[in-house]
Amino acid sequence: MTKPLILLHEEALRATHPVFNAAPEGTRSIFIWDDSYFRKLDYSLKRLVFIYESLCELPVDILQGDIVSVIKEIAPTQLYVPASNKPPFISMMDNLKSIANLHIIQDEDFVTIPTTTELKRFFKYWSVAEKTAFRKNGDRDA
Repeated sequence: MTKPLILLHEEALRATHPVFNAAPEGTRSIFIWDDSYFRKLDYSLKRLVFIYESLCELPVDILQGDIVSVIKEIAPTQLYVPASNKPPFISMMDNLKSIANLHIIQDEDFVTIPTTTELKRFFKYWSVAEKTAFRKNGDRDA
């Protein structure tokens, strides 16, 4: 087995994601370019180019192949992965639980909104959410 590993995916392509703080210092970060996974999600060429360009800005090794197979080959002791709500990704993570000690790392909230906020219409949601959007930790005083 190898050392701990960070497995990034297309929903967590920023250097400030909490997964980098959760993993031990010096942990290798990888992104596995899986064509069949991208086909399942029906990503356009434009989206794939955006993903690739974002990856080029990060301290990450880009590998190619089936995500589960590549992780099995690397055989990390611990695997740190940003959370995702995409069913194909969740299914893959279930498969990886048997390979390594899996740590799913939740992202920080984008906005802070009261639980009583009306969510049926975007405009009503956004009129509340924009007050804390793009502020560090949703801080209303920033």
